[in-house]
Amino acid sequence: MKREKDLKLSLYYDFYGEFLTQKQASVFSLYYNDDYSLAEIAQECGISRQGVLDTIKRAQVKLEGMEQKLGLVKSQLDEEK
Repeated sequence: MKREKDLKLSLYYDFYGEFLTQKQASVFSLYYNDDYSLAEIAQECGISRQGVLDTIKRAQVKLEGMEQKLGLVKSQLDEEK
């Protein structure tokens, strides 16, 4: 189930990543696309692990909100069936 959610969030990022702040996009990509740990991202970005987690959560909320409003990922997946 977690893998499915991770895949869905990665698709949302592909479609709506431009709507994230530069920091959100960077942290999100390191976590989901590059498989960095929270500690590795914290060190790379010079913020706390809690800051990394908060940034990821805010990015997730923004991406899920964009999908709810626009539905581009759902439309794309429906077309491929």
